[in-house]
Amino acid sequence: MNTASAAAGESVIGLAMLGKVAGVLIALIALILLCAWLLRRLAPGMGHNSHGPQLKIVASKALGTREKVVVLQVQDQWLLLGVGGGQISHLHTLPAEIPPSEQSTSAPLPDTFAQRLAQAMRQNLRGGSDKP
Repeated sequence: MNTASAAAGESVIGLAMLGKVAGVLIALIALILLCAWLLRRLAPGMGHNSHGPQLKIVASKALGTREKVVVLQVQDQWLLLGVGGGQISHLHTLPAEIPPSEQSTSAPLPDTFAQRLAQAMRQNLRGGSDKP
């Protein structure tokens, strides 16, 4: 009976160790989730602000090592801003347009993957031009 009680004792010790490891893992995951929640709540400018106007950087161009011009979209207007030397200057206001990068100049994409693949291969064989 001595060997049976020793085997039972070892299995109980093994289960206790497994329980401790599982407890530490659960505590670690809870700590990671808590840190992520705190970061979202306390970090300024992170996430979406549903209370004010949505801001979107349309374009940016560096003019020097510390100066740049930024086009910022606020609702239906573009603001041309000068950024540099620790300050931001309003340069001009424009009505919002669709940026050239988002304008579709090519024909609409085919519906299926096979058609898209065939079109891409044809364009690749022609040297990348859209015209036949």
